[in-house]
Amino acid sequence: HHPGDSPLKVLTYGNDLMSYVLRVTQNSPKQYRFTFITRLQNLTMDVVELMLLANNIYVTKANITTTAEKRLSYQHQALSKLQALNYFSKKKKKYQAITFKHATQINKQGIICIQYLQAWIKSDRSRYQKIYASLSWLFWNGHTLTLGGHRREFLASVGRQQLL
Repeated sequence: HHPGDSPLKVLTYGNDLMSYVLRVTQNSPKQYRFTFITRLQNLTMDVVELMLLANNIYVTKANITTTAEKRLSYQHQALSKLQALNYFSKKKKKYQAITFKHATQINKQGIICIQYLQAWIKSDRSRYQKIYASLSWLFWNGHTLTLGGHRREFLASVGRQQLL
């Protein structure tokens, strides 16, 4: 599997990661079950939930100013939680809350999810920039921008540094 594949594969990998974490942590030592382990489990469930929320937002030319930022926000939140998951799984290994083998596998699967999620974000940003390029005639009105003041902030959030 390569990050250039379908963006929905990120959901498959997220679900696989969640299933793995839930399976390998069910017999963790009691002293860690309601601290480290619960946090690890919650992070994986949050990641899948955020990716589903992002995937349920359909961005079109008509709604781009109100939907694209929300979709990107969910994707970035999922990315942050995946990074936290990798960090905490390393700490769990240190405190022997999970085995070295399990922590290594969680990190490996987490990195794969991060790569797919980053590819999905990059693909979305590229698509949004193309939509804005096709709409650029709507924004130029002599020297003023129309369609509200959200365009400049939106373009910055999708990685566009200059106005069209």
